[in-house]
Amino acid sequence: MRKILYPILWMMCSLSCFGQDGEHFFHSLKEKDVASDPSYQWYQFGPGMSGNNKSAFWHPTDPKVLFIGPNMGNSYRSTDGGFTYESVLDPDGPGLNEGLRGPREFRSVDFSRQNPDFGFCTDRNNNGIYVTHNKGATWQNILEPQFDKKFMACITVDPKDDQVWYVGGGKMRELGRALFPQSKPHGANIHPKSQGQIYKTTNGGKTWKLIVNGIHPKTEVESILVDPNASKTIYASTNRGFYKSTNGGKTWQQKSKGLEHEVMRSFTYHYDSKTKKLTLFVINNVTWKKDEKTVKDDKGGIFRSDDEGESWVNISGDIAIDMRQFKPISSIMKSYYHAIAYYFGMKDKEAKMAFPELPSSITQRFNTIEVDPNDINNIYVNNEYSNASRNNFMPGQLWRTKDGGKHWFVTFRNGQNWEADSKDADYWTKRNNPIGNNIDLKYLKRWMARDPYDRKGCNFVRFNCDGSILHTQMAKISLFSYDKGDTWVDIDDIEIGNGNYVGGGNSNLPGHGFYQHPDLPHQVFCAAGENSLWITNDLGKEIRKGAQSASVHKFTEHEQSLSTFAIHPNDTKIRYALFFRQHNRGELFRTTDAGKTWQSHGVAILKWNVKAHSGDQSVHQLNITFNIENPDIMYFHVPKNARGLEYVGDSQTGFGVHRSKDGGKTWESINNGLPIAPDVSAIATHPKKANVLFATIQNKNGGLFKSKDGGDTWQKVGSTKEISGAFGINDIHFDKKGNAYITAGCKKSGINDGGLWRSSDGMKTWEKIFDYPWTVRVETALYDHNVILISTLPNVSNKRKNPGTYLSKDAGKTWVKINKGNGQSDRINDIAIDNYTPDKFYVSTYGSGWYVTFKEEEL
Repeated sequence: MRKILYPILWMMCSLSCFGQDGEHFFHSLKEKDVASDPSYQWYQFGPGMSGNNKSAFWHPTDPKVLFIGPNMGNSYRSTDGGFTYESVLDPDGPGLNEGLRGPREFRSVDFSRQNPDFGFCTDRNNNGIYVTHNKGATWQNILEPQFDKKFMACITVDPKDDQVWYVGGGKMRELGRALFPQSKPHGANIHPKSQGQIYKTTNGGKTWKLIVNGIHPKTEVESILVDPNASKTIYASTNRGFYKSTNGGKTWQQKSKGLEHEVMRSFTYHYDSKTKKLTLFVINNVTWKKDEKTVKDDKGGIFRSDDEGESWVNISGDIAIDMRQFKPISSIMKSYYHAIAYYFGMKDKEAKMAFPELPSSITQRFNTIEVDPNDINNIYVNNEYSNASRNNFMPGQLWRTKDGGKHWFVTFRNGQNWEADSKDADYWTKRNNPIGNNIDLKYLKRWMARDPYDRKGCNFVRFNCDGSILHTQMAKISLFSYDKGDTWVDIDDIEIGNGNYVGGGNSNLPGHGFYQHPDLPHQVFCAAGENSLWITNDLGKEIRKGAQSASVHKFTEHEQSLSTFAIHPNDTKIRYALFFRQHNRGELFRTTDAGKTWQSHGVAILKWNVKAHSGDQSVHQLNITFNIENPDIMYFHVPKNARGLEYVGDSQTGFGVHRSKDGGKTWESINNGLPIAPDVSAIATHPKKANVLFATIQNKNGGLFKSKDGGDTWQKVGSTKEISGAFGINDIHFDKKGNAYITAGCKKSGINDGGLWRSSDGMKTWEKIFDYPWTVRVETALYDHNVILISTLPNVSNKRKNPGTYLSKDAGKTWVKINKGNGQSDRINDIAIDNYTPDKFYVSTYGSGWYVTFKEEEL
């Protein structure tokens, strides 16, 4: 490689800058999907799940195979009944938005009854549907012209002929966000282009035909079922009625006899293979009406059909509750009036004034229904009253009937008021509802009985195919029942000793970066959204191959999203933490006893307003950095376009660089000389000059900026102007020899624009040692400066090909791609090289926690 002077020789720099091997490798990265080096395998670590999931589907013939699609964009498959998982996304595929990586979030899954490896799924994104030929381990995209930019909600197979499949369009399967206010009874979260869409294939998915004769043109489909006795008979539950076809979908008729209106919220069935009896069940969306000073049920409920959908009977039984019983409980009153207000188009305060009297009998608005495959009378419905849902209210997370709907009771119980000595025990006992908490949690055991009734609802309820396992999700915890719902257990993690965990590989945790301290070997400090701080240890090998264990550390009893963590350079007992959302957002916490106790030490960012139902609204405070001579001088930075760096949500305020001169008690913004609202993506101090500080600014008006006075003023580094171009500089790093590294590029930069550059002459000149249009993070090893790890993000100029992690062990002469095992290799926000264990690397991801890799032969 040769050095290149900027700006004079910029236009001469092209792929010819690299040796022949490098030129070929970089050219391949821009043109095709490059396979990862198989000797490096990433293993997910941190707590299992730990984020919201509303997507779970069991394989229809294999009781051990479960598919889940948590909401942070990493879909998983378990082959052991939910104990361990692997991502189904292609780690070497293009970025997720291309649709070729695999399903982001399952909306439905079905498999052939003749070949259990052959199946289809629908996805949250409108990128078509997906097919698998290996039981869901991997999926390939099918983007037929008919599906283009349409949301496909559900898919089902003819159980007698796996060449025949049906798929229905719409957004009815977005469980928490499918809202139904009185003013929009057919749904507020709709997609016009996806309406009136039911397709059929008769050749295993090669071609699809629209079959909607008789279907309302604004129909959004919730579920489709092929009658197991008669393949020509098809059923469809929709927001415009329950439909039936008796000629394979050529024509449809609405079947409404006994139903109270046309909005179907959920549909399931029971099939007795011995008697050939098919029984159908639906939730006919519950509606309310005003009744002077209170509210009461209007229409809807739980219905059953014993004649193939020709007529329906209400089996809601005694499921309605007396809200007067819960008047003293503020959380329930808040939940109730919030749901009522949304339904009637009011503000919460207006609803309280309009309806001061609580109803003596009112039905909650359930959103999924499930029936025991071995017992037609054993039926379940869930009440999702949290996690973006405004349809429902507390209490009661899962309801169950054992007698076909005459008597209903809460079968999932978590809360203080479920105990025998509570004020509500008599009410529940008179309802013939069991009392006593019946869930067991692991890492989040503090959630057990934390509230009178738990603040989080349950998102769904699903049996596996043989009825041996019942599965639900309470916010960010998967729970399984092996006794039909009498008790529930958390199997997302394995606990080793006290407070050390190995996750199941199904993380939905927002990773937020790493920190290592030279005086604390073999400990990597991992920041997490919503899940505080995790510290690695070496206990994972006791559980399974490749397992990395970690211990959880809380700052308070509240949920906090740790933005960045740091340890005093001269005293490891003094540690600092900043939070990007939730409790204590914008505050600097400090401990002086190595984390045994924490106190709020200062305010780094003044609290910003957070609007309900308006996203994450974060302020990402990153990279606490110390002055090398006076550690009381501290810095951090806030990127404006944090979402582009794969953090959760863009920052709301506080953009730029911040400084404290008193150990974090007070803070000031130091942006003099930086662009307006500077989008600072990284900062670094000079390794030898205490007052010299660098800041990288991404995107428009970006570049590398230098301060010679500790941040009082900033100037652009002239030698990097041509590198930064119109898209800025993303990261800066110094290796142990003092060489400087910078990265460049962005989502829309040109095919030859981005990459990694190194300077070994004080930033006078730079040589390009990695060529990729959006190169983001760079690290070198403390034990060997020749070891370089970088991360890249998807770039549109090469159709988002080859995002991920790349490793060089010869100072950038040659590189290998190392993505194997990481389903979110395209959404990395931080990387790290273990200071003490050669060939051990880490990545932090947008929504699947953290990953660690070793060379396979070292395991």
